[in-house]
Amino acid sequence: MANLIPRDFKDLGNAEDLFGKLMNNFWQERQISTDIKEYDDHYLVKADLPGVDKNDIKVSYVNNILSITATQSAEKEEKDDAGRYLRRERSSSSYQRSFTIQDIDDANIKAKFDNGVLTLNLPKAGYKDAPGSNITIE
Repeated sequence: MANLIPRDFKDLGNAEDLFGKLMNNFWQERQISTDIKEYDDHYLVKADLPGVDKNDIKVSYVNNILSITATQSAEKEEKDDAGRYLRRERSSSSYQRSFTIQDIDDANIKAKFDNGVLTLNLPKAGYKDAPGSNITIE
């Protein structure tokens, strides 16, 4: 991110452009890195979610939209010998990615979460007007 900040303030240009570049970089770093491969009979989706607990991930497929949502929170405490706080920090983050993927047999979607990687197997099917469903992660 340091390369986005000009070294010489006379080259600052439009502050709105600089702010836009900083925010774009911030959001790009917070996205779920995702790979999608298409095969003859299915799609394979792999999403990196390091440090996220399986119970904090939600996956749904509704109206041809695959959505992956994850939340993460952490709390750190440091106390002195008397039990008084010297520092206490909390953080929480949420991540979401959505993809339009048509022609999926949503009743047979398989999901697995292992070593921080969510793997989804989305079998292809003919078009059908289905209400969609939530997917259980094994």
